[in-house]
Amino acid sequence: MMLFRNLNKITKNNLILNVSKNIQKSSYSTKTNEINIENEEEIDINNENYLKQYYQSREQMMNDYKEKTGKDIYESKARQITHTIKDFRNQFKDQLENGGKLTEIEPIIIAGRVKSIRISSNKLVFIDIISSLSNQEISYDEIIRNKNNNNNNNNNRINGGQYSLQVMADKKFYKNSLEFENIILNLRRGDIIEINGLPAKTKVGEISIIPREINILTPCVRPIPQKLIDKEIRYRNRPLDFLVNPTTQNPFYIRSKMISYLRKFLVEKGYLEVDTPILSTNVGGANAKPFKTHSNSLNLDLFLRISPELFLKQLIISGFDKVFEIGKQFRNEGIDLTHNPEFTTCEFYQAYADYETMMTMTEELLSGMIYDTLGTYEIPLPSNPDIKINFKGPYQRINFIDKIEELTGRQLPKDLVSYDCIPELLEICDDNNIRCKEPYTPTRILDEMASTLLEPLCIQPTFIQDHPLAMSPLAKIHRNSSQRTERFELFVGGKELVNAYSELNDPKEQRKRFYAQSMDRTTGDEEAQILDESFCNALELALPPTGGWGLGIDRLCMLFSNTTTIKDVILFPTMKPIQQQQQQQQQQQQQQDNQQQKDNK
Repeated sequence: MMLFRNLNKITKNNLILNVSKNIQKSSYSTKTNEINIENEEEIDINNENYLKQYYQSREQMMNDYKEKTGKDIYESKARQITHTIKDFRNQFKDQLENGGKLTEIEPIIIAGRVKSIRISSNKLVFIDIISSLSNQEISYDEIIRNKNNNNNNNNNRINGGQYSLQVMADKKFYKNSLEFENIILNLRRGDIIEINGLPAKTKVGEISIIPREINILTPCVRPIPQKLIDKEIRYRNRPLDFLVNPTTQNPFYIRSKMISYLRKFLVEKGYLEVDTPILSTNVGGANAKPFKTHSNSLNLDLFLRISPELFLKQLIISGFDKVFEIGKQFRNEGIDLTHNPEFTTCEFYQAYADYETMMTMTEELLSGMIYDTLGTYEIPLPSNPDIKINFKGPYQRINFIDKIEELTGRQLPKDLVSYDCIPELLEICDDNNIRCKEPYTPTRILDEMASTLLEPLCIQPTFIQDHPLAMSPLAKIHRNSSQRTERFELFVGGKELVNAYSELNDPKEQRKRFYAQSMDRTTGDEEAQILDESFCNALELALPPTGGWGLGIDRLCMLFSNTTTIKDVILFPTMKPIQQQQQQQQQQQQQQDNQQQKDNK
């Protein structure tokens, strides 16, 4: 990764000398003679020698700053900020004429991070500062509506999640001329500063602040590159990524507004938000491989939850008729564009409802959420922007078994729970170029058939419904078929977003389903569910007819924010250690070389 350095090697002795020799005096509006001190040379950001020198250089600068100005850095006292950058712009944009300034006004105090420094002369320096919206009264719409606009908003100077403001540092307005020179010598990109000054506007109409005093609150002692493109570095160093690429903040403003709408929607419908355990002696609620840990004080093996479902249904049994939980789940599985071991879901359960109730609520919730968040029902498919996804209901419906039989031209076995159906299912797969991996179980084969045949049909929001009994150990048997369940999954862009069903509330049948799942485990299926005796005992206290629903928030955010990888909607995604990744790449390269040598022979 290459870093564009800003004044890193210019010494204090020659800075003003060079400026005075080479730069003519310029007015506030003149930029043709400015020195942009950020694009002078490239340097390796991973060069330890350079990083050490940079740190030492900044340390010397701060010592000089403290000695010459008598001011401290890293002060603990609160700052008396009068305006955010957003407030400053909104208040003074119509009060100033081009080239004017307000002198008869109480001093304004603003804080922000130095984005760039441009030296126009030894008496005039332009400093751009930025401040995140997240520490202001946020109007998410300002960020979200402009998320596809790569150019800064000229009126508000919005870039990603940040506002920017020009600081027009003019020596003649500064309260202490010696301190002015010291600040210019020691200020660098990334520093957090406080400005006490006056509102102004340049001759070309740029809203600015003329400082009477600048205080360095926190120096940036590690260089910030001008560009950061390498995703391996970006995802491993999120603070640097967000600083250099502020537009990568956009999905998280969208995500926050999505979750706010989701919570408000459910609360207004009478749902109670709850928290259930993340650590448990058993796991259930989904077919997935769990993470395992150990409690030293209890001398007990524990699992990180893969779903809160069984706890939430026990709350329905307890008399909480409508509950929901937004939280983290953990699955010890692969990492790809749409999977991360740690992810966020929302699950809600409602007594006296069924899966038809849940389908209606899904259409209402998602259509309302996208309109509230983005102001439209229609968005581009991230993987193919030419395709427009319309979230306005009603959504298409596909029957799981009927559609597979239609597409394959074959009747599926009548009993899809028994292992006796496996040879016939594999035969149908072979005839339709469907590749199944061992171990072979009815659940895994049917899931692969759906992935190959049904999911590609679900570009627009589509409910795949009435899944086979073997695939749905927690769903109620269909009212019209003993081999089907009252379950649906919502797919958009070929990816699953929602899973829901009429909840199984017969304790005898639930035990039978868990035992069937245990048989899958004996064949090597580590994702099959485990018998949860405490849950079955709770069912004997009587679970009302209940509808249950689960949403993958990360994947939905990918759609709303027009991103193609789940890493872009998770603040700190799980990544392989660099050394391990390099070893894996070397092994792959070695295998390719060996194969090529064999081919040459």
